[in-house]
Amino acid sequence: MRTHPILTKEGTRSPAFEVENAYIGPTTIARLLAEVQGVTDVRQRKMFAKSNDVHVNFKYRGQPWIVWEPYGDSSRYWIGPQDQVEGEVDATGLEDAFKRHRPPFHRVLLGDMLTLRFITRFTKHG
Repeated sequence: MRTHPILTKEGTRSPAFEVENAYIGPTTIARLLAEVQGVTDVRQRKMFAKSNDVHVNFKYRGQPWIVWEPYGDSSRYWIGPQDQVEGEVDATGLEDAFKRHRPPFHRVLLGDMLTLRFITRFTKHG
């Protein structure tokens, strides 16, 4: 699965990253996170919870992190620290879990149709 890095104002890479929600849902995200070393306390948002923007809360290396959908209708889930973190945070293990994830065929088909990626899959040459 494709991930998208988040850059800071200074142009350096943040520990946060994004994934396209057309290819993965909160339940699968919670399952993937639970399998990552250093992740604990994975809690998926209840269906009628107060906030509909934060879909999953978890701890990564003891720090609170979230899976957030900005404005509740973004095309991507933002995965990163709940609060600003001091110092370097290596989130490679988290991001790699998403990079290794292969959505089921029906989810890829739906995602490609929603993102119009199916056009570029068939028009690429070489």
